Amino acid sequence: MIDSHPGIRKAITLWWIPFLTGVALISMGLWTFVSPENPTVPLSVLFGICITLVGVFELLFAFSGRRPLHTWAWTIASGIFDLAVGGYILAYPGMTLEILPFVLGFWLLFRGFTGIGFSLDMRRWGGDWKWFLVIAIIIILLGILVLAVPAFGLLHLVIWTACSFIFIGVFRILLAMYLRRMKDELE
Repeated sequence: MIDSHPGIRKAITLWWIPFLTGVALISMGLWTFVSPENPTVPLSVLFGICITLVGVFELLFAFSGRRPLHTWAWTIASGIFDLAVGGYILAYPGMTLEILPFVLGFWLLFRGFTGIGFSLDMRRWGGDWKWFLVIAIIIILLGILVLAVPAFGLLHLVIWTACSFIFIGVFRILLAMYLRRMKDELE
């Protein structure tokens, strides 16, 4: 099944890129959980750095793969979107609590929808794609919760965002392990 997809071998050799992205996101989520008392500006800067790193890794994965996935264009769009959101947050770290949840919420929704795209790609490869779909749907739900949180203040924003970062990180690590397993099967 894998051999019927041109260029897929290149994508699976890059399994470590989604893995690093996942580790960065889970680390950010866990750090956010243990430090929820942080003021908005340092937290915004950390979110901006993390999201920017995710964008860099996403673009590295996309351009190194050279069109092996059906979602190649979405992977590039996702990386550019991550860079734009991360850059926006870094450019305006003092944004108020009225704005930050919307920026993060829409970013989480976008990541959830791209996760659905990746899970459907995995279905085409004949792999176990259902857990990826479930996690992507959870990310979308968490994004909706982040968008609904502004009235509850920073603590709730921090909690939902931390949960979302962890789920996106888990998704990316599972994707990396899936790609690594595919690579091992081809060798």
